[in-house]
Amino acid sequence: MKFKLAFKFLACLTLILLTSASPAAGQRRAPGRKLVKVYFYHDPGEFIDLSPVKRYVSALNPARGAIEAFLAGPTRQESSRGFEGVADEFRIGSLGIADGTARINFVASRRWMGWAGDLAPIRFKKAVELTLKQFPNVRSVIVTLNGDPNFE
Repeated sequence: MKFKLAFKFLACLTLILLTSASPAAGQRRAPGRKLVKVYFYHDPGEFIDLSPVKRYVSALNPARGAIEAFLAGPTRQESSRGFEGVADEFRIGSLGIADGTARINFVASRRWMGWAGDLAPIRFKKAVELTLKQFPNVRSVIVTLNGDPNFE
């Protein structure tokens, strides 16, 4: 009886460890895909309570894919582990990378009611910066919201 219980415990623990170390559910490696990091709010986090999760995105435009995954927010599984999105009600207006600088403009939906808390715009900018700076052709990031670089 004790052996059976210990075996079930180890099997569950192994499953949890394998699941938490792997990319999000449904994010399996496929040809033409690239593994990237996407940063979400998670307390405690590495950078002002931001921590990465992994996603597979198109290898043709991984920066855009990473930002689209960022805007989509955490999966149900990641949410259950304490991750929260920081980019509700936004879409990519434009994204370009030239001479080591990524310039990205987000467009807020008409329903957007503003930032929820003083650190929200800072976390948002930092999450975008961390997500884009993982790419070797990005050294700096300029983030705007509806064309405004000073949206705090």
